[in-house]
Amino acid sequence: MARTVFALTGITVRFVPDAMNSPDPVRGPTATIHLLAYASPRTHTLDTARQAHSVIASLRRKPGNWMELDFSGVDGASPAFIEELFGFIEREMSDIWLVPTHYNESIRPLLNRHLSLLQHRRDQAWCLASIATEFGSCATSAEVSEAKP
Repeated sequence: MARTVFALTGITVRFVPDAMNSPDPVRGPTATIHLLAYASPRTHTLDTARQAHSVIASLRRKPGNWMELDFSGVDGASPAFIEELFGFIEREMSDIWLVPTHYNESIRPLLNRHLSLLQHRRDQAWCLASIATEFGSCATSAEVSEAKP
């Protein structure tokens, strides 16, 4: 059975099936957080660290480790909101896999930086586990790079 992980190419988030070498954790059902519920009622934007803290509280209550962040109806997000939300996830909940959906072009650049950082950390963790077990492409890459003068 193929698992789905996200990969970043340029500024496009795409989903890539990978049956063997996926760095994703054991996946249970995906929980969805509808971010419009946390947005300002007048502007439909996510602007504050306080809004991010409300989303974080919801993340903690959701079962599983795959979380869909549904941006449907959200017209914008500030760097403060994105930094607080993703910064917290990076520091405190690194086992959570965030899958943003339905976001607009104004939000995309803010998301890409953080998703790239999270993916890089997960790839590093997978490589370390791979090297420790001498299994997978990371172990082969490490051996090749060590053999070069």
